[in-house]
Amino acid sequence: MKKLFFVRHGETVLNAAGLFSGRTETSLTPNGKGQAREAGLKLLDKVPHIDLIICSTLSRTLETAQIIADVIGYPKEEIVQNELFVERHWGEQEGQDYYEYVRNHNISDRENIKGVETTPMLQTRAEKAYEYVKSLPQENILIVSHGSFGRSFKRVIDGHPHTHEYMKEYHFSIGNAEIIELI
Repeated sequence: MKKLFFVRHGETVLNAAGLFSGRTETSLTPNGKGQAREAGLKLLDKVPHIDLIICSTLSRTLETAQIIADVIGYPKEEIVQNELFVERHWGEQEGQDYYEYVRNHNISDRENIKGVETTPMLQTRAEKAYEYVKSLPQENILIVSHGSFGRSFKRVIDGHPHTHEYMKEYHFSIGNAEIIELI
C-alpha cells in the first residue's frame, strides 16, 4: 500500500522576515537547515525506507530534500524536481509583509492580487500533482514542497472542496519542515 509523506521546506530568509515568498527564490536560514535535519530524523521513525523523494523546482525545497536525503540515506542524485509542486505564485504580493496583509484582508481577497495564481488554478495543479504521484510505482514517497501548495494538495487527497467558504473553515497551517502523512 502506497504511503505518501509531505514536508514543507525549512525556514527561509523571507519566512523569518514575515514576507510572502511564493515563487521568489530564498535560501534556507541556519535554523531552516536544522529543521530539515530534524525532519529527516523524524521520518526515520515513521517509515523504514523512502523509495522516492520529489520536490519542487525552487532551491529551498531542493536544499531541504538534500538534507533529509543525507539523514535517511537516500541518494541525493535521485531526487526528482517537478514544477507541479512549486509554491503558489503570489503576484505583486511577493516580497510584501505577510502578516500585515492577513490582518487587513479576507481570504477571498487573495484572488484579486494582481498576478496571483488563483485558487482554481492552484487546485487544478494540485489535482495533476496527485494524479502524477498515484501513477508512480514507488510505495513510500516523500514530497518536499511549500505551505500553500501543501494545503491544496492535502485538500485534494482528502476530497475537500476549494471554495472560499470551505477554505475559511478548513484552513490549517503547515510549519516549516513539518511532516504530514497524507496516505
